[in-house]
Amino acid sequence: MGTMVKERKKMLRIPNQVVLPFGYRISVRQLSDAEMDRRDSNADGIWDDDTKTIYVRKRLPVTRRRYILAHELGHAWLDWQHRYMDDGKASI
Repeated sequence: MGTMVKERKKMLRIPNQVVLPFGYRISVRQLSDAEMDRRDSNADGIWDDDTKTIYVRKRLPVTRRRYILAHELGHAWLDWQHRYMDDGKASI
C-alpha cells in the first residue's frame, strides 16, 4: 500500500472520541447493522444525549460515516450549547 493511500486512510479514520469545550466528551461507536437496528432501524447515525455517545452504522463507506458523524456532532454541539451556554455556566 502506497504512502499516499495510508495517509488518506489515516485522515479519514473515524475517531473514538471527540472533546468539545469545557471537557464535554463525546464517545463515538461504530455499530453493526443488527446493533443499529436495535436502536433505530431507519437511522444511520444517532446522538444519545444521556450517554453522550454518537452511534454510526459501520458498514457504510467511510466518507458517508464521516458525514453522519459531522451531522450528529451538530446535535451534540447544540446540546452542549444548551447545557453550558444557555444555563450560564460559560460565556464567550
